[in-house]
Amino acid sequence: MKLFNPESRFMEALSTISDLMILNLVTLVCCLPVITIGAALTGMHYVLLKMVRREEGYIVKSYFKSFKENFLQATIIWILFLLFLGIFFLDIYLTGGGGSSTLQLPFVVRALLIAGGGYAFLMYLHVFPLLSRFHNTVAGTIANSAKIAAAYFPRTLAMAVVTVLFPFMVYLFTPLLPLLILFGLTGPGWLCAMVYNGIFKRLECDVAGEAPDFPDSAPDFSETSPGHKHWNQN
Repeated sequence: MKLFNPESRFMEALSTISDLMILNLVTLVCCLPVITIGAALTGMHYVLLKMVRREEGYIVKSYFKSFKENFLQATIIWILFLLFLGIFFLDIYLTGGGGSSTLQLPFVVRALLIAGGGYAFLMYLHVFPLLSRFHNTVAGTIANSAKIAAAYFPRTLAMAVVTVLFPFMVYLFTPLLPLLILFGLTGPGWLCAMVYNGIFKRLECDVAGEAPDFPDSAPDFSETSPGHKHWNQN
C-alpha cells in the first residue's frame, strides 16, 4: 500500500513524530541538572534545524555532538539568563505595589521593566538556535540574538506565541500533560525552527556572496572556515 511506503507523507510524518519524541526525552534528561539546560536546548535546536532542512542523520548522535561542542558557551549564556531572570522577578516583587516594603516606582518605569523582561524572552528564543548554528563569542551571540529579535520582530513574536501556547494549553487541560512530556520542548521548538530557518537562510546568503533583501538592522556574516560561519560585530 502506498500509505505504508517509506517515502509516503504518512510514513514521513510518523518518522518526524518519532524523532521529535526521542529528541524531547533526551533533552528533558539533559535538562535535569538545571545547569545544563543551555547546552541541552542548543543540542535540541541543532537537531531541529537539521530536521527542518531534511539533513537529519542520527538524532541522538547529532544532539550530543552539539551538546559537547557548545557546552561551555551555552552554560555561560544560560547562567546569565538565570541571573537576569532572578533580578527581573526580584524587581517585579519589590515594585509590585502595595505593602510598606514595596518600592513605589512610577508606572512608566514599571512598564519599561516589564517590557525589558519581555524583550529578554524574545532574545532567549534566538540565542540557543544561533549558538547551535554559528560560531561566535558569548557576548556576540547574545548581541546578535537581540538584533534578530528586533529585525525580524513579527517572526519572533510568532515564535513566542508558539512557545507559550503549548504549556498554557496543558495548564488549562491537565489530561494533555503526557503530550507535554513527549513533545513539550521539541513540538514548539520544531515549529520555531521552521520560522528561524528562513531567517538563517537569508543571513547565510551573505556568506555565499549573494545579496538578499536584509532589513536595515540585520548584521553581516563572513566565512571563517568551510562549514563555519561567524557573525561580524558591527
